[in-house]
Amino acid sequence: MPLSEQTGSPPSFSPARRLRTLDDVFLQIRAAILAGEIPEGARLPNERDLAERFEVGRPTVREALRSLEALGIVEIRPGRSGGAYAARPSEATLGSALSTLVSLQGVSPQELAEFRLSFEADNAWWAARRADADDIAALELLVSETRRLLKQITEDWTQLTDADARWHEALARATKNRLRIGISLGLHEPRLRQAPALGDAHARYARTIPTALAKITRAVKAHDADRARSVMLDHIAQWARLNPDVSDLESAG
Repeated sequence: MPLSEQTGSPPSFSPARRLRTLDDVFLQIRAAILAGEIPEGARLPNERDLAERFEVGRPTVREALRSLEALGIVEIRPGRSGGAYAARPSEATLGSALSTLVSLQGVSPQELAEFRLSFEADNAWWAARRADADDIAALELLVSETRRLLKQITEDWTQLTDADARWHEALARATKNRLRIGISLGLHEPRLRQAPALGDAHARYARTIPTALAKITRAVKAHDADRARSVMLDHIAQWARLNPDVSDLESAG
């Protein structure tokens, strides 16, 4: 449905400033979507109309829309009935942005470990309070996967640490908190990239994963929030103890 039919009037875009016109177009459209002037699912004016309103060329509008699409707040649909539509960002959008930020900023193993100590412990606490039967089933299935992998793997432990990361994502989903889910998704890739830094200790850590995840899952299933948090702290601290680039987490926990 055209935007004007859904809202009664189009957003009041103004001509873009001559300096950094791309940024200005991007910011005005984003502000209109976030303010609800363009509701989720509404179609934005076409490129030509936007170019006239902003007094810029269509390539500038097109590039701004692509940037908004990358943020997840605009969906570009092809075809005769296509165009740019206001969208709601998903947890994966936040996760992708965070993963990119962590990678580009070169977050250290120490910084990641310090953040995860409290973040994962609080995830366990909230999951124990909010997890439903489907959440518990997902966690238990991943625990079973880690046990199976432990019996099969002899050299490359990446599959087991990947399963560990997916279990942590499932735990975050059990918190029912979209921000926690997005952050957890964003930590997956940086964690896996840092695993090789453990060297021989990677195998020692990987062997602890099934037992640790099983303990936390049981606490979550029993809705014992304090127990879930405590066992999670032990699990994260184990990673830190084996990582030569991480120190001083014991006192923090």
